[in-house]
Amino acid sequence: MPEGAAPIAEPGPQAPKPRVVQYRNRRYSIRLEPVFWQTLDRAARRMGLRLGRFIAELADRYNGPNFSSYLRVRCMIEAEQALARAKLGFGGAGQAGLVELVEAAFAPGIVLSRYRTVVLYNDAFVEWIGHDRRPPDGADLISIMQVRTRRSLNESWLEMLAGTLPSIDANVLHVEPGRVLTARARLVALPAAGDAEFHAVMWLAPGHRAAPTPRISR
Repeated sequence: MPEGAAPIAEPGPQAPKPRVVQYRNRRYSIRLEPVFWQTLDRAARRMGLRLGRFIAELADRYNGPNFSSYLRVRCMIEAEQALARAKLGFGGAGQAGLVELVEAAFAPGIVLSRYRTVVLYNDAFVEWIGHDRRPPDGADLISIMQVRTRRSLNESWLEMLAGTLPSIDANVLHVEPGRVLTARARLVALPAAGDAEFHAVMWLAPGHRAAPTPRISR
């Protein structure tokens, strides 16, 4: 261990704990470690929901075979969002932090993790992409849109991570059946103190929406 480094704390007993939660006429029997139950409880309270309703809403979004695994991943995303808000979201008494500025902006904006996954996005981004097309938390940026840069995006991103490149300019393209969205974009490294986790914000300047693709009658 490096000199002066804080010791790594050992977690308490984390044997999976089965619980049955209920919302209306639906019952969910779920087995999770206590740390994940605590995270789900906090997430539900933050959204003003009872745990049963919160889990029911998550179950409605998930169509895979392992709901417990999905909930663990959701807890990790919740932790990443909490980290971003803790590092970027509080500017001090009477001052807005970076997260609040992104959320309040008229321009579409996305906060990204060091892995280019979506931490959060603002209402303007939802208006641009469409309420029914909003990306899931934790989605990879390039699974949402094509990002075209003058140089390799991967190479430029690594330079941002290293602190040698403050921003990346790009053209982005979101394609779906019958609709194409285009925008100019700038990815900006967010300042972090010391060894704080890296985040970046992507600002979009949307172009015109392409006309729907005409259907050909046969």
